[in-house]
Amino acid sequence: MRDRETLDDRELVQVLKSLADPSRLKMIQEIASAGELSCGQIAEHFDVSQPTISHHLKILQEAGVLISRQEGKHHFISVNHALLGKVAGLIPVRLAPDARRAPSRSRK
Repeated sequence: MRDRETLDDRELVQVLKSLADPSRLKMIQEIASAGELSCGQIAEHFDVSQPTISHHLKILQEAGVLISRQEGKHHFISVNHALLGKVAGLIPVRLAPDARRAPSRSRK
């Protein structure tokens, strides 16, 4: 997901879908609360397998909701607050009666 002024419909839906799962929403809350967590620290907060944690993190990262940085062998994850702020601001605009939506990308 590119960091742009606006998101098209496909990108907006991808972010919203990534946040719709209760486990992923809880992960975002835990990461936001801590500011930044390593993958291992995230796993400590949940009673699920490491592959399940990785799966959820991948979905959130692909949607642009999480930011990852590497330090040595460790990956540290933080929340992309700028993107979430854009999404929060777009929802009322996109759902207004006279909303002009960003064009959807055509599938190729």
